[in-house]
Amino acid sequence: FFEFIQRKGDEGFGEGNFKALFESIEEDQIRRGVLKEKAA
Repeated sequence: FFEFIQRKGDEGFGEGNFKALFESIEEDQIRRGVLKEKAA
């Protein structure tokens, strides 16, 4: 099985998506009290 991914005009490979996912998980953990809120 082969799968080809065409990424016209994109330099990276989803770094922004990974960052958004990580931030979403982090915010959820803060809301649930698993993590403490980051200091500014």
